[in-house]
Amino acid sequence: MKKIGLIAGASFLAGTLFFALTFGYFHKTIENKTVLSPAIVKAETKSGPGFDFVSLVKKVKPAVVKVISESIVERGGSMFGGDGFLERFFNMPQERRQQRVAGVGSGFFISEDGYLLTNYHVVKDAVKIKIVTDEGKEFTARKIGTDPKTDLALLKIKEKGLPFIELGDSSKVEVGEWVLAIGNPLNQDLTVTSGIISAKGRQLGIAEYEDFLQTDAAINRGNSGGPLINLLGKVIGINSAILAPSGGNVGIGFAIPSDMAKRVVQDLKSKGRVVRGWLGVYIQEMSKQEAKEFDLPVAGVMVAKIEDNSPAGKAGLKRYDLITEVNGEIVKTAADLRTKIANLNPGDTIELTIFREDSKKKIVVTVGEAPDTERFVAEGDDARALDLGMVLTKNNPSLARQYELKTSEGLIVRQVERGGIADRNGIQEGDVILAINRAAIDSLEKFRDLIAKKEPGTTVFLFINRFGYESLIRFTLPE
Repeated sequence: MKKIGLIAGASFLAGTLFFALTFGYFHKTIENKTVLSPAIVKAETKSGPGFDFVSLVKKVKPAVVKVISESIVERGGSMFGGDGFLERFFNMPQERRQQRVAGVGSGFFISEDGYLLTNYHVVKDAVKIKIVTDEGKEFTARKIGTDPKTDLALLKIKEKGLPFIELGDSSKVEVGEWVLAIGNPLNQDLTVTSGIISAKGRQLGIAEYEDFLQTDAAINRGNSGGPLINLLGKVIGINSAILAPSGGNVGIGFAIPSDMAKRVVQDLKSKGRVVRGWLGVYIQEMSKQEAKEFDLPVAGVMVAKIEDNSPAGKAGLKRYDLITEVNGEIVKTAADLRTKIANLNPGDTIELTIFREDSKKKIVVTVGEAPDTERFVAEGDDARALDLGMVLTKNNPSLARQYELKTSEGLIVRQVERGGIADRNGIQEGDVILAINRAAIDSLEKFRDLIAKKEPGTTVFLFINRFGYESLIRFTLPE
C-alpha cells in the first residue's frame, strides 16, 4: 500500500510540475498583484488576457438562465396499474387524464431587450415557459420561433436592460481552446464547468443540420440550451447533447456552433421562420474506394436523384454527378454539403465543381428556397407573438398522396402540440386549412398575415378538409 501511495504521489507531483512547465504557470506576487508569466498571457484574439476564470464567470453568468417548460401529457390509470393495461388485454376503454409535467433546461440572453436562446427540445411541447435568472427573478417567456432542424429556439421576455452575452465567431474556434459551459445540470442551479474544444464538425444524426463542436467540459441533462463560452466571454456554441453510455457525463459533449445560431436568430426575428437554400437533389457520400468503382478520380458527394423543377435540374446537374466543391470550398461530407447550401439565401448564385465520369466541370446554380415546415408565430404591431401550437406546411401533390388527401390545395397541419392553442380549438394532425373567414389560403405567408391582423381573443372560422370532408371550425386566438 505504501508503494502504491508513493507512486501515486510522485505521479501527481510530476504531473503538476509538467503542467507548470508546459504552460509557464509560474507567477510571483508583487504588491499583492499576481503577475502571470509570458507563456500564460496569449494573444487577446485567441485566449483572452489569461486564465482568469473567476472574472470571466462574473461577467457572463448573470446572462444565463434556467428554462422551465410546462407541457401536458395524457396518461391512463387503473387499479391494475400500467398505462393502457385495460385496452391492451381486455379491450376495455380506459379513462385518459391530462397531466402537466415540467422539464428544466438552460438558456441565455443575447440582447438587453429580453431575447434569449435555448434548445428546441427544451421547449418543444411547452404550453408555458418560465425563465428564472441567477438572481432568482422569474418571467414568463413566449416563443418567437423554433427551428427543429438545428434544435434551436428563440424566446423573449418583457424586460429591458438585461445582461446578455454576445454570439462569437465559431469559425475561428480551434481544437484545444479553453471553454466554459454554464447551465443547470441535473436540476441544480447555475453551474460552471471548464474544458477544451475536443473536435469540430461532428455529425450525430440527431438534427437535420449539424456541425457540432465537441468539448470535454462537463455537460449533463439540464445543460441543454446553455452557452459554451470562450475566454473572450463570447458564446461560441449552444450546449445540446452528450454521448453518455452510463447516463452521465463522460467528457463527450456537443454544442451547436454560434455561426449556425446567428442565422437562425436573424431569420426567426425577421420572418418567424428559417429560410434556407435548396438545390433539390438527393445525395450519397462517396469514399475514394466507392468513387473508383464509378470510374471517378476523387471522393465527394454523388447526386442520386434530382427533383422535378429544382434549381439543380434547371442548372443541368445530372444523376451520378460527383460534387467536390461549392464556390471553391471542398465538400467533405454529405452533411457538409447540406449545411453549405442551407446557409445560402434563395437567389444566390453558386459555382459547383463536379466530376461527370472522368471530366471535371463547373456548373453555376441559382439557389432556390427549401420547401419547409414552420412553427407559426405571427408578430402584431405591439410585437406580441401568437404561438398557435401547430406546425404547418404548404400542401402539394406529393404530400397529398402521403396523407391520402383528395386535394393538393391549402396548408397541411403536420403537428399539433398537446394542450396548445390549436389542440384546444379542435385542430388535428392531417387537417388541411383551406381558408380563413372565406379568404382562401394558398401560402404560409398569407396565413401568417391574416392571423397577425386579428385582435387577441378574436374568433375566426377555419375552412378545413378532414378525411375528405370539408367543414368550418371556430378558432379563438389567444389573449
